Amino acid sequence: MWKFFLGLTLAFFTAGSSIHAQAKSVRLSQHDALTALQQVAYAGQTLNFTGVFVIQKGDHFETCRITHYGSGPKELEKIVRLDGEPLEITRVDDNILVYVPDDKYLRSKAGVQERSFPSLTSNQLSTVGENYDVYVGDLDRIAGRFATHITLVPRDKLRYRHELWVDQKTGLQIKAQMYSERNELVEQIMFTEVTIGNHVTEVMTRSVYEEAALTWRMDRGARKQLGGSSSNKLWSVSKPPSGFKQVMNSKKRIGQKGSRVHLVFSDGFAAISVFIDSRSASGFNAGLGKEGSLNIYRRVVDDQFVTVLGEVPANTVKQIGDSLVRY
Repeated sequence: MWKFFLGLTLAFFTAGSSIHAQAKSVRLSQHDALTALQQVAYAGQTLNFTGVFVIQKGDHFETCRITHYGSGPKELEKIVRLDGEPLEITRVDDNILVYVPDDKYLRSKAGVQERSFPSLTSNQLSTVGENYDVYVGDLDRIAGRFATHITLVPRDKLRYRHELWVDQKTGLQIKAQMYSERNELVEQIMFTEVTIGNHVTEVMTRSVYEEAALTWRMDRGARKQLGGSSSNKLWSVSKPPSGFKQVMNSKKRIGQKGSRVHLVFSDGFAAISVFIDSRSASGFNAGLGKEGSLNIYRRVVDDQFVTVLGEVPANTVKQIGDSLVRY
């Protein structure tokens, strides 16, 4: 499945319908063809959209949900497999994380220039003018949107014909097909529903397994990607009390060699602070304690001295302290 998603390159960047070489199709010049496809590539990388698409390859069908955020400083994307065993793939620019919850495993891929449907890349477009004649056909209606039909006809027998439909308003690719030399459908990928606009947020592209995965097995690249996010955090709480979410994560140096990490969790009313110090303060005693209205829990994790405190019941600070993990 991992290779399948990463392989959604030129083989999937086309679309078509039951109508192929139409009499009304107009052949584009090499310049116009490249310009049109560059606009499709730009739309796929910069638009914000969510949708469900179906992949057909022979007798195999697979349904996925995609969430793409392209209007920020980084291109963010999440693909969720909706059939069979759960799988999520998240992207930040050219870096990919694959979450496999059934195996409790997280793997990574860095420097991936290929893009999944509906995006195109400059590498995919670089040889189109040399190897294909590009035709523009009629409008079709797909997933509730009007889309222009484009056909890429190979100039030799070394490659297959590709077809694509492009959203008339935004330039986003809506459907893609590939046909063999015998005019047989080899692969198809198409949206069954898609919504384009500013309703998409960065948070929507994060995996639902992001926090749980901190306790999973992972390769070195995945550990590095996680460590480089959220202000380079190195700590997390795997089982926070119900309703409590992390709202702050900071780190500062103390003295020449010391450091302190400060995490804050809140349910909207109460706040719990977690201090992780590289050196112990005088009088550090592990276990539960109390100072006025504050309940305090202290423990040592990986030679780091952890203090959890808040105006909450003692079992709440203890649960946070006991589920603190380093990654």
